[in-house]
Amino acid sequence: MDEQINQQLIDLTDKIHHLEVSSAYQEDVIEHLNKTLGKQHQEIQLLQTQVKVLSDYIKQLKYEIGSDIKLPSEEVPPPHY
Repeated sequence: MDEQINQQLIDLTDKIHHLEVSSAYQEDVIEHLNKTLGKQHQEIQLLQTQVKVLSDYIKQLKYEIGSDIKLPSEEVPPPHY
């Protein structure tokens, strides 16, 4: 009987160890994903700023040139669409 209890104790200890290792790995993955998400957020903000600057620049050029240059949002799709 004692041997059976000892074996169950060993099995439970192994399971607890496995769960602790798994939890530590998941915490590491979550930390890595959070860092990646933060970097991506910064990059998206930078890209949005750059798109706005370019859009404003195009609008200014269009105003200065006074030509028929249209913004993509102003373009009429070709007839085959």
